[in-house]
Amino acid sequence: MRSRTIRRLFAAAALLFGLTTAALVLPSAATAAEVPPPKLPVANRVELVRAGGITGVPVTFTVDAEHFGEDGARLLRLVSTPEFLALEDSYGPKNPCCDFFTYTLTVTYDGGHTKTVFTSEAAEDAPELLLNVIRLTERIGSSGGVS
Repeated sequence: MRSRTIRRLFAAAALLFGLTTAALVLPSAATAAEVPPPKLPVANRVELVRAGGITGVPVTFTVDAEHFGEDGARLLRLVSTPEFLALEDSYGPKNPCCDFFTYTLTVTYDGGHTKTVFTSEAAEDAPELLLNVIRLTERIGSSGGVS
């Protein structure tokens, strides 16, 4: 009789443990399912103004959603990532000296929202992502020449 009581106590404890676990897990799973992930903006244009250098003549490079094939599409996806959107507004010295290039990168997103990031060749804190976007824009963008 004593062993039957112990088995009942163990069964009751296991049932209680299972119900408690289910109650703790299910509300968080339901909440996670109800909240959709945030929608990221879609870039449709990248404009890079490179100024300074020996000549000091600014040059503008532009990439938009309608041109530039797979490289352009890759660039627009890159500037639509959470990592790019989290970049600071400026990197590097505010007043770079000498003949260093400065870069002002402006991305336009569907709906008209823009993000602008400034940096220079003298910046030691510019993230690799920003430098990759600048290089790709210079390589594939159409250049209107002097701004």
